[in-house]
Amino acid sequence: MSKKSTPTATLLQAAPAPRPWPVTTVFTLLLLAISGGSWWTMRAEPGAAGVFDTHLAEVQARVFPNGTRLKSEWTGNGVADWLLTELAAAFIGGAAGWDHGVRLQQSYLLVHFAAVVGLLGTEACRVTTRVNSQNSTSMWAIVYQLVGGAVICPLYFIAYIWASAGKSYFAEGREIPLSYAKALLPALLLGYLVPTIAMYIPFSDILMTQYMIVVWQFAPVYVNVILFLSSAISPTPSARTAGAAAAAAASSELPRDIQPLKRLYSALFLVSVLYHAGTTITLLLLNNNPQQQQLSFDYVFVASWERRALNSVQALHWVFQWDLYGIFGSSLLWCLLEIYDLRRLLGADEVVGLLSALVFVVLGTGVLGPGAVVAAVLYWREEKLALLETRLQMAGRMKVA
Repeated sequence: MSKKSTPTATLLQAAPAPRPWPVTTVFTLLLLAISGGSWWTMRAEPGAAGVFDTHLAEVQARVFPNGTRLKSEWTGNGVADWLLTELAAAFIGGAAGWDHGVRLQQSYLLVHFAAVVGLLGTEACRVTTRVNSQNSTSMWAIVYQLVGGAVICPLYFIAYIWASAGKSYFAEGREIPLSYAKALLPALLLGYLVPTIAMYIPFSDILMTQYMIVVWQFAPVYVNVILFLSSAISPTPSARTAGAAAAAAASSELPRDIQPLKRLYSALFLVSVLYHAGTTITLLLLNNNPQQQQLSFDYVFVASWERRALNSVQALHWVFQWDLYGIFGSSLLWCLLEIYDLRRLLGADEVVGLLSALVFVVLGTGVLGPGAVVAAVLYWREEKLALLETRLQMAGRMKVA
C-alpha cells in the first residue's frame, strides 16, 4: 500500500487538516446501516418469526434434545445466571461439536476476531484515548458479548470516526506507553486466544465445555486486566520522552513502541492466515463428500433461511454467520477510512488510492482472511502514523525557526 516517498516535497504540507464532512457522513451512514441491519437480521426479524422459540424452550427446560443437561447455576445471582446459561446454550452446538459446520464457523469467527480485539486494545492505550481507556474498552467488550459484535463494532467505529474528524486527533497522541505496547501481545494471547482455543477442546465431560464457554465470555476483559497489571508492575508514562522524540524525528529513528506493536500485528496476521488456510483446505477437501455435508462452504459461511428453522443449533448458526458479516464488514470499512485519511495527510506519494485499497481489502479477505487484512492494515498504519508524527514535528520546528 506504499509508493516511493518524497518527504521533502510534502513536508510543509504535513499539518493535519480536518476530514471533509461528506466523507465522515458517508462512512457514518454506512456503519449505521451495518449496525442496524445486523440487529434486524440477528435479533428482530428471526425473533419475530419464532426462529429462537426452540432455543428458548431448551434454555427454560435446562435440557437439550440429546439429553445433555444445561448448567443453570453460576454466580447465585438470578439475572447473571440466566445470561450465562443463555450464552452457554448459544455456543454449545459449536463448542461441543454437535454440528461440525457450526463448530468450524464459530471458531473461525472468534479466532479472526482477535485482530479486532487487538485494534480495540491498541487504540485504548493511545495518549489521546488513555483516560479511563481500560474501563471504556471493557464496557464495549461486555456490550458486544451480550448484543453481538456485528451491532456494537460499527458503533465503536462511528465513535472513532467522529473523534478523529478534527485537526487535533492526528496531530498528537499516536504513541502508546511502552509497558502497554510490550504487554499487548501476551495479553491478547493469554487473555483472548487461549480461552478461545480452550472452548473448542473436545472435553469428554460436557459440563467442562459449558464452563469453558462461560469463561470465554469475559475474554476481552482478561486482556484489559493483563494490560493493567503489566502497567502497574512496570509503569512507563510515555513510549519516549520529549527529548527522545525530537532526536528520533531528526534521525528518522522509529519510536520505541513501534517494534512491540509490529510484533503484535504480525502475530495476529499469522494466526489469522493459518486459521484461514486450515479452514479453506478442510472445506476444499470435504466440500463434495456426501458423508460430510456439514463441511461445505455454503453450509459453514452462507446464512440459510431454510436451515435456521431446523433446530436451535441452526438458529444460532444463523446469528453467528451474520455476526461474522457485520463485524468484519465494519472493520474492513474502517480500514478503508484509515487508508483514505493517511493518503490525504501524507499525500499520494506515500499512500495508494481508495480504489486500489478496496481491491486489496476484497482480495485479501478471500485469500488471507478478514482478520489478516485488519492486522496487515494495522501494521502498515502504525508506520504511517509514525511518519506523520515525524513530519509534523519537523514542520513545527521549521515554522518556529
